[in-house]
Amino acid sequence: MKIKINNIESYRSPESCTVHVDDRIERIQLINGNTVQDYGHIDSGDYFSLSCLFSKAAYDLIAALWQARTLVTFTDESGAVWSNCRIVIKSWSYQPRFPGYILLEFEVWRV
Repeated sequence: MKIKINNIESYRSPESCTVHVDDRIERIQLINGNTVQDYGHIDSGDYFSLSCLFSKAAYDLIAALWQARTLVTFTDESGAVWSNCRIVIKSWSYQPRFPGYILLEFEVWRV
């Protein structure tokens, strides 16, 4: 299934999509063993890391949102909707023989 950033739809399903969770647990080494400092899972710290194909026009709209630091609504492959997210573009590249399409490497941060 395609993804959406606001109303901007990807050309197809993402090449890759990984959810990184913000689990704030830390093991602390002591002289006689270990202890754990656990602040739990922080939902707002989770983020998505994606590689996805967009048309050049769609990419231009996403890049404008990124430049303006606009909060967006992200719809993932399953249809789940995530509000108040920030787009962070990591890299992009033209597709060989298809200059009208761009492979975008980006993150979606929940804030």
